[in-house]
Amino acid sequence: MKAPIPLYEEERLKALHGLDILDTPPEIALDRITRLVARVLDVPIALVSLVDEDRQWFKSKAGFEASETPREMAFCAHAILQTSPLVVPDAAEDERFRDNQLVTGAPHIRFYAGVPIRTSKGFAVGTLCAIDERPRQLTQEEIDTLRDLADVVSREVQLRENLMLARLQRNRSEALFKASEAGYRSMFELASVGIALVAPDGGWISVNTALCEILDYTPDELKHLTFQDITHPDDLNSDMELLQQLIDNRIDRYQMEKRYVRKDGKSVWVNLSVTKKLSEEGHLEYFISIIQNIQARKELEQEARHDALTGLYNRRSLDSLLPMAQARADRSTLQMALMFIDLDGFKGINDTYGHDAGDDLLRSISARLQSSVRRTDSLVRLAGDEFIVILEGIIPGADEAREVAKKLLAAIAEPIIIKGDVIRTNASVGFSMYEPGSGKASDELMREADRWMYKAKHLGKGRVMP
Repeated sequence: MKAPIPLYEEERLKALHGLDILDTPPEIALDRITRLVARVLDVPIALVSLVDEDRQWFKSKAGFEASETPREMAFCAHAILQTSPLVVPDAAEDERFRDNQLVTGAPHIRFYAGVPIRTSKGFAVGTLCAIDERPRQLTQEEIDTLRDLADVVSREVQLRENLMLARLQRNRSEALFKASEAGYRSMFELASVGIALVAPDGGWISVNTALCEILDYTPDELKHLTFQDITHPDDLNSDMELLQQLIDNRIDRYQMEKRYVRKDGKSVWVNLSVTKKLSEEGHLEYFISIIQNIQARKELEQEARHDALTGLYNRRSLDSLLPMAQARADRSTLQMALMFIDLDGFKGINDTYGHDAGDDLLRSISARLQSSVRRTDSLVRLAGDEFIVILEGIIPGADEAREVAKKLLAAIAEPIIIKGDVIRTNASVGFSMYEPGSGKASDELMREADRWMYKAKHLGKGRVMP
């Protein structure tokens, strides 16, 4: 069944075309979100779909090859009509979709969930959607997660609106400078994204109110600083390398995600776009920086990749951490070890002291494990009282993995005071080794370490195997 046309279709299409986003290349920020939807909801297909006049076009896609489909076949054309998420548990049983070619043929859609993506004026230009080839139901928590991620995409779209305005204002800036300083200042201050003119040495020549709100500095305070002074140390080298390429005319602009350090010492993630202004003689006068606050999106990504109780990486993160660690081992020709840690007697502690005490114990153990591994290693809370440690850069022939495992066991065995009682616990550790270039699969490493862990428990617990 073809979806009805929205009441304000002409205005909606005008808003969509005004974004200048149709038929543009993929963007990392949106691709991360579709991959996150696919992982969190465990679906094979996730899309950022934009509903044009006669088609739906996919700005971002995970698990789907086509770049567009006719609008008359689009589930998303129905979703943009709603104020709440559209969830279709079984398309084959839904009279709106059971004859749809996307249901009767490839990709054989049975389940669909989509949330509208809206502009700053509220026009639904598309959706963030999840698709599966099997019927299913979503929990309220999963629906809320999809809605939250769609809100992030909507903010990206709204930031794009602001960026288009800022670019228009930037193109007019030279004429405005010559015509009226007051007119320029009005444009500069009204922009809802941060805008700055930056000297060749990194000093702030001029900043607008939006940027000051992002950084929590006044304009006078920033005039005594450079952008290098307030860039997070871990991001400075990448920023400087791109800036040098811009100066050397190897690129005409650059864009990156980086962190600034605010006046209160806290970091804030931003999307930074930089171009340069040359004099009539071709000499560099200053840089033009447009800064968008993306802290909320970064926090959402962080939350999806980390365990809420301990702050460690979670099981979803392990799916990407382990293959990347193996790839680094292949390049460096150094071994990698995967450790499977399971606390001994944790259920008894929960039964005796209660689940709150058990949570306190897990937080304490996690902190001890974190302080006992290197920054280059990865620590994951797999589930319950199970942990995974990925040790990288192990020299072949050395017994480094076993020594680290013993160190972790000793840290776990230290007494912990919870609710006035001294609690002691141990753990059983099994580990497997990855030889560079061996091609051993990630799940095989996990199974091997798991088997050794159970062997350690069987032989008396509180020990390392093999």
